[in-house]
Amino acid sequence: MKHNFIDRSNEQACRIIFAGAIAIAVASIYLVYRRKKDRRKDFVSTNPFYEDGRPMERYIFSLTNDNQPIQAMVEQGGDCYAVHLDGKYAGSLWQNEENSLQWITQDEALKPFVSDIGKKLSKVYSRDCFSAILMGTYPEVVAADWKSSETLEVIVEEETDLEIFATFLKDEVTNLVSFDDHLDLIVKKAHDAYFVIITVN
Repeated sequence: MKHNFIDRSNEQACRIIFAGAIAIAVASIYLVYRRKKDRRKDFVSTNPFYEDGRPMERYIFSLTNDNQPIQAMVEQGGDCYAVHLDGKYAGSLWQNEENSLQWITQDEALKPFVSDIGKKLSKVYSRDCFSAILMGTYPEVVAADWKSSETLEVIVEEETDLEIFATFLKDEVTNLVSFDDHLDLIVKKAHDAYFVIITVN
């Protein structure tokens, strides 16, 4: 009799532990979901290049505001993007899953640019937007201008060792490319005649 009582006690304890483990797992999933939703409202990048020790996805686009050029730095953080306009934080935007994945924001300063940024993000992995990836990935790159449909001139900082950077870029560029089109990169410093050509595809 005593043996049966011990077995029943062990069985009951196992059920309680199992139920507790399920409750903890469900609570953890809910908290992660809430944190993910809440982060949409207030994601502000504190470091433009790294998040939790890992490189972030960051793009730099050229926009216009009242016919004036403006630079948009867009950084991905989870399922939303932090946006800086001309170096100043403007807000965050994300896609509304309940409304055909339309881009939305709650920040007034960002609302006039949501449509343009959304269009650029939708084709960011194409050859046409490769300049945004280069500038967003490498802080050495200060400008990237199209010289033809297949030629992109990449301007690096004056302090950059061009040979070292070009060698590094040549080895790494295939990891950034998601298109099959041919592309020539002319890597140089501003006001310098010397350049290095890197062929992609």
